[in-house]
Amino acid sequence: MSTTPLNDDEYDRLDELLLAVGPQSMDVSALEGLLTAAVIGPVEAAPEAWLPLVWGGAQGNAEAQALVLRHHAYMQTWMKQDPGSFEPIYECGGSWTAEAWCAGFLAGVQLAAEAWAPLRAQQPALLVPFAAPINAAKVTPSVIQINAFFHAPPVKAAKVGRNDPCPCGSGQKFKKCCG
Repeated sequence: MSTTPLNDDEYDRLDELLLAVGPQSMDVSALEGLLTAAVIGPVEAAPEAWLPLVWGGAQGNAEAQALVLRHHAYMQTWMKQDPGSFEPIYECGGSWTAEAWCAGFLAGVQLAAEAWAPLRAQQPALLVPFAAPINAAKVTPSVIQINAFFHAPPVKAAKVGRNDPCPCGSGQKFKKCCG
């Protein structure tokens, strides 16, 4: 699967294809919100789990599915390599809205609601910008922080030297205590 981002013409074509699927299908903005939640969330949902949401109960066509899956692959790469540069598509102009994007994002959260529980318990404010009334200015920083919450690299413990004080607090050298 290519991780090349869609170009403007492909986004327009995808919007047309999604509209042609039916009135319940997502637009590109809602799709990207859904994919963002799927990618930055605690568990990666398989396309089979979220594609029905994209089509809104209808059947998507092969061209639309190929573009959707390519955008998903790009989102995975983008959020792993450079999450700090994240920008939701509605900020790029066009007819895409923050409301549709956030509705897609919240649908993505619901796909794995139990897995999102630690975020809700420890940092519930990070989910506030996505609910009505939408706070579009806080969406980007929240996405970046949510990604860090679930995907921050593990912090390596500092190596303790043999002659350093033991980290257990005994006051002895590490080699004579826990080492």
